[in-house]
Amino acid sequence: MYKFPLLALALMLAVPLWAASPADTLFRDSTGAARGGAVARVRNAVDRVLDLRDSRRRQRADTAYIVRTPGRLRLKLAVNGSGSDIDTRWSSGGDDFKSRLKAQNKYTASLTASYRGLSLSVAFNPAKLAGRNKDYELNLNAYGNRLGADLILQSAKTYEGTVETPSGGVEVPVGSVSQDMVTANAYFVFSGRRFSFPAAFTQSWLQRRSAGSFMLGLSFFGGRIKADYADVLGKGNARLGIICGSIGAGYAYNLVAKGKWLFHISALPQLVVVSRNRLETGGGRVKMPYKFPNALMVGRLAVVRHFDKYFAGMNAVVNTTSLGDADELSLTTVKWRARLFVGVKL
Repeated sequence: MYKFPLLALALMLAVPLWAASPADTLFRDSTGAARGGAVARVRNAVDRVLDLRDSRRRQRADTAYIVRTPGRLRLKLAVNGSGSDIDTRWSSGGDDFKSRLKAQNKYTASLTASYRGLSLSVAFNPAKLAGRNKDYELNLNAYGNRLGADLILQSAKTYEGTVETPSGGVEVPVGSVSQDMVTANAYFVFSGRRFSFPAAFTQSWLQRRSAGSFMLGLSFFGGRIKADYADVLGKGNARLGIICGSIGAGYAYNLVAKGKWLFHISALPQLVVVSRNRLETGGGRVKMPYKFPNALMVGRLAVVRHFDKYFAGMNAVVNTTSLGDADELSLTTVKWRARLFVGVKL
């Protein structure tokens, strides 16, 4: 997302040309018959595929509740924020310890062009351009009325905080703890004919009447956390490898107010059913303790206001994971991202 901004920007600027009317890209031969240029032919081929997709979706949708957003092209400007926390509890030599660590929050500005649900986005982080933030994060989202998923790739080296020890608090400086993590969430909506996730998060659909739905969810959480407490607690390095999968059920609701406002809230709690977590220290490699229940929670909220040609709003997603055994070693992570946006429908 950061390595090819010029290419992404060029592609994004090409979308309005692609979405132009046929009259902009067609010319006539000597007989007066219209012939299309290369851009028009590509666009028409894509439109045929999307027409087939949309016709199937319209057949499955109750149009009294959800409809496609009018206009084929949408441009959206957004300010994005994200952050992550790690809370740990453990026992060593009969003493109890507790750490609270927080990575530096990241803020980006992004511009997104969407053509009939196909989106291209370019973003930049002013702090990264200035060299003040060394963390990386990539978010990929695919929200549908029936099925959807999101993927988070994160590398954070700016954690700092405190460790509570029997003798008092000790500061943990930046660079002592790092995290490389992958989080993937998927959902299935039972009432996809009347309830729309995209209405809240991509604005490719409109929720016309209030509706809710029960959901099923699957998640994967994996990666590693490395800690060097030699300068903090007089101990060596520790490395925690995490691989776990979870499944659960929850509920989502879209509230439509005055026909223009949309309020979304959803919660998807899950139980960890697959766990392979290993802790490696100077004393060797051991399995991380487990005590039922280990759990993961995905929470989402959004507010969207539609105007005739414009729309604005905010949305947020929070991932919380609780692993281990509080009597021996437990880990709680919180990963959040939020967005403020304004857009135009063309």
